[in-house]
Amino acid sequence: MDDNFADSASATAERSEALAFIDNARERLADVDEALARMDAGSYGVCADCGKPIPEARLEARPWAVRCVECAAARS
Repeated sequence: MDDNFADSASATAERSEALAFIDNARERLADVDEALARMDAGSYGVCADCGKPIPEARLEARPWAVRCVECAAARS
């Protein structure tokens, strides 16, 4: 083994980390786009499972939330 092997392994790890970050950002963007569509449809802030309003504090923390805390916890 030589020094290039370590450099290659480091570059591969960094690339994997960057790709994971990009995937996460794409997923979050899709979540935000869906939240905007719910705003346009008038269903933003309403739990997709129980139909009750999602508390404002939850929407402030997670504006893309689709479910209230109780329904989200039940799915976990």
